[in-house]
Amino acid sequence: MPQALADLLCRRAASVTDPQTRVMLFRSLLAEVTVEDLREVVAVLVERAGMRDTAAQTALLSTQIALLSRPDVLKVLHHEGPRAEDESPPEEPPAPTDDEERRVPQYVPGRMLTLGERKSLARRPDRRFIDRITRDPSPAVIELLLNNPRLTEDDVVRMCARRPNTPEVLTLVFANPRWSSRPRVRRSLALNPATPEPLVAAVVPLLNPEDLRAVAEDERIAPAVRRRCLEVLARLPPTPEDPTGQVH
Repeated sequence: MPQALADLLCRRAASVTDPQTRVMLFRSLLAEVTVEDLREVVAVLVERAGMRDTAAQTALLSTQIALLSRPDVLKVLHHEGPRAEDESPPEEPPAPTDDEERRVPQYVPGRMLTLGERKSLARRPDRRFIDRITRDPSPAVIELLLNNPRLTEDDVVRMCARRPNTPEVLTLVFANPRWSSRPRVRRSLALNPATPEPLVAAVVPLLNPEDLRAVAEDERIAPAVRRRCLEVLARLPPTPEDPTGQVH
């Protein structure tokens, strides 16, 4: 069954072009699948994605986004088991502090905007406020901003690269197919120590060789994720890399 389901997901990934529709379809297809079968399905997709099978890459990304509605399942899928005694634990993400990065930005002189006002700004196609909105600590504001038509890839990359950051904000970026399909966004997610480890593990098979090496060499990244990067690198076929790296 897992092999057949993986085949089905790859076919659907190739035929359903709208990312949001595809994620909803995958959520339905995977709703009743057991954790054990899901583990095998994801393993098949990871293997194919690591070999640069475009349909498998798209299916893997859509699968991981769909499974965000089942956080316990997603965590189990990427659990690597106990660390070896000689392996140091991964560096903990910086704890949220009341510093400049965590405060609500000063949108207008003289007063702080309410959450409702900030959410209203996040919906507007107005470039004047977007940089400030990307620094807003509210996930509700960020979720609206990610669907703003004036938001650019550069904006999202900066938002994901910002430190300190929060797992909630980074998870929202990953959950948005418009942005998690972008190679630069995935690299920023993988390199930020605040990104939840299951999500980093999910994007690893989708990274290009340069980004895989960057993550593998970053000591702030969990050792299990760094090992997975090296494993994917070792399996890469000796073919020219797609210059776009786009997963649709």
